[in-house]
Amino acid sequence: MQTGPYVTNRLMPKLVAAYCQRSGIDFQAFSDDWVLRLTRNDTIRWIVGNKFDVNRSGAGEVAQDKVATYAVLEAVGIEAIPHYLVRSLPLELIHVENLHQMLDGMPVVAKPLEGTSGRDVVRFETVDEALAMIKSSGEPAWAVSPHIDLQAEYRLIMLEDTVMLTYEKSQPTFRGDLKLFNLGYGAVAIDIADADLLTQLSSIARQVMKATALRVAAVDIVRKLDGSLQVLEVNDGISMEHYARQSQAYETRATTVYDAIVAAMFD
Repeated sequence: MQTGPYVTNRLMPKLVAAYCQRSGIDFQAFSDDWVLRLTRNDTIRWIVGNKFDVNRSGAGEVAQDKVATYAVLEAVGIEAIPHYLVRSLPLELIHVENLHQMLDGMPVVAKPLEGTSGRDVVRFETVDEALAMIKSSGEPAWAVSPHIDLQAEYRLIMLEDTVMLTYEKSQPTFRGDLKLFNLGYGAVAIDIADADLLTQLSSIARQVMKATALRVAAVDIVRKLDGSLQVLEVNDGISMEHYARQSQAYETRATTVYDAIVAAMFD
C-alpha cells in the first residue's frame, strides 16, 4: 500500500481524528494509522493510506493507471502528456509495437504504471535503453512517455468541481537530467499569484474531473517551454503531508481540505 517515500508521524490521521471528534464520527485506526475506519450511525467509511472512501472503485482504478488516464483524457480532447504501456514478462516485452514509431529520436521517461511520488522514475536517451531496463526490472508494467523539459508544475486538489487547493511545485530537484517536482524530494510549494493562469488551470482540472468521473482527486498540470499547459497525472490519493509541514498557514489549509473530503464520504 505504501508506494511513495515513507512519511513518519503522518499528520493526516491526526487531522481526520480531530474532525471526527468534532463531528460525532467514531474513529478507529489500524495498521500503524494506515487504515482508518470512520463510523456514523450505521454507515462505515474507510481511509486507506491516502485514499478516501469517496471515489467509485472504477474511477479510482483509472486514476491509478497512468496509461488509462492518458487514454481517457485524450479521447475527450484534454491535452495531456502521452503515456504508453509496456509490460515486462520473463521472456518478452509486450505492447511495444508502436513505441519506436511514437518515441524514437527523443529522450524518454519510464515510470511504474501505478507508482506515485516519483517512485523509480528514470530518464533515458533512447527507447531501447528504457526497454532494456524494463525487461530486467522485475516491475510488471511500466508507462513510457516523451521526456519534456518543463517550465513549471502545478497541483490542484479537487472535490467534485470545486477547487479546494492550488499550488505551484517550485524549486525542483534533479535525478540526473530529470527534473523532479515532488515535494517529498525537496521541491517547495508556493501560491499561484497569476489569476489568469489559475483560471486556466481550474478549467482544465474541472474537465479532468468530468472526464474521469472522479469525486476527489489531485490533478497535476505542467507548463511546457512554449507556455502550453498539459495534464501530467491524476491521483485519486490525496496527500498533503509535505505541503502541510511547510508552514502553519499551509497546515490550516490542508486541515480545511481534509475536513471537506471526510464530510463528502458521508454524503
